[in-house]
Amino acid sequence: MDASAPLETAKPVALKRVFVSPGHNDPSEPINGLARELRSLGVKVYPADLSMTDDPYQWLNYALRSQILVFNRYDNGDGRYLQRQLYRAKLLGCSAVRWWVGTDVLNCLESQHTMQVAREVDAAVDLNIAVSPHLVTELRDIGIEAEYVPSFCDFSALPDNAPSPLPKGVLTYLPTHRRAFYGEAVLIAAIEANPDLEFLVIADESHALAHYPNVTSLGWIDDLRDIWSRVGLLLRVTEHDGMPRMVLEALARSRYVIYSEVFEGCWFAKSTEQVLEHLDNFKALGDPNLHGPSIVKFSKSAKFQYLEKLENQLRPGFSLIRFWQQLQAYKKLG
Repeated sequence: MDASAPLETAKPVALKRVFVSPGHNDPSEPINGLARELRSLGVKVYPADLSMTDDPYQWLNYALRSQILVFNRYDNGDGRYLQRQLYRAKLLGCSAVRWWVGTDVLNCLESQHTMQVAREVDAAVDLNIAVSPHLVTELRDIGIEAEYVPSFCDFSALPDNAPSPLPKGVLTYLPTHRRAFYGEAVLIAAIEANPDLEFLVIADESHALAHYPNVTSLGWIDDLRDIWSRVGLLLRVTEHDGMPRMVLEALARSRYVIYSEVFEGCWFAKSTEQVLEHLDNFKALGDPNLHGPSIVKFSKSAKFQYLEKLENQLRPGFSLIRFWQQLQAYKKLG
């Protein structure tokens, strides 16, 4: 918030209504998971079908109903339209929160134009939240201040018993239209070098690797609960990442993880050689990853941290700060 804003002490305001605007219409969009967690806390989420909308009238309709707008964007265009929409939402009393999940940060790092547009849009944002510490650092390096809230996943309902014996299936996520980004070349090398391992590939509706005899291509799956009994290791080697639920769930289920980001409890790998070495180590193991569940305990409280961050942005209907924010938004639109 601008240092010139008026100071005010007020009682906390409960968050009841949120307008969620995803970066694209895709079932894998991370913000859909955020919406589910908010609903589990009793928060009403608009739109009901979580569809992406840039229609100005629908946008204003949802903003008018809501207290907070949480949005994610991978492509900001020239930024002017999005910025004006954010100011319009703020004029209606809706605070603007941007959620950074990984690819959106990478796009800024790889494109000077995208980075510059993100900075311009940031002038209309009240709070940036990133899902991992390394994303906070990357955003700070390009001039955008963000706060860290870990990916929130409540794994309390998972069975306490670790798998015994350790399953030898290798689970990997390979979305249809982004196979190269999600490490298809490394995955193919791993498949060809390990004919004795079963690779379970999810999210690839084209089933590009189904011709390999040691590959089971499952396409898009909404619920992995029936899959984990076959899995002993998650392989996730991407060009860039945030903090995916799949990594956290694998650890929570006492599975091993080969991951392209540095994270406690995971085997780090960026190259094919590193992946193959870790797979050899995995094949020699008989016991599950008993350390995994203790690593992800933080995720149980993450949704409450997120809720607290959002509620800190709220102001009562009659508020000097809210009036000041609306006044600034009006000036920007003028």
